[in-house]
Amino acid sequence: MGIDVSREHLRVNRFGFAEYEDMVELSRGVDASELARVLSSIVELVLSEESDLLDSLTDEAQADFVVPLGMCARMLSSGEYSAMELVSAACTVSYCAESHMSEFPDDLAQMLSQLPR
Repeated sequence: MGIDVSREHLRVNRFGFAEYEDMVELSRGVDASELARVLSSIVELVLSEESDLLDSLTDEAQADFVVPLGMCARMLSSGEYSAMELVSAACTVSYCAESHMSEFPDDLAQMLSQLPR
């Protein structure tokens, strides 16, 4: 069951991600360290200086996906976030990547498929 981000959100957290009611339950059951590991791997793959992946993305994918991924990178680098904030970031990154999955390399698409939706 996916999260419907078109509905009314509860609040926007301090990292800029919207939180929804169904994320509360999801955040209780998530393995936060594993989710943080997957998100960190995605950030590293896409945003690292050594990667040319970012330049290979279309302008639309960069606009839709890279902006929330950058927000997620800042959150992860702070090291201080709740499970709810982590789930909210992961769901946002997943949702924003969804329409561009066909243009992503397989390793990125596989990592993104591990995120909650």
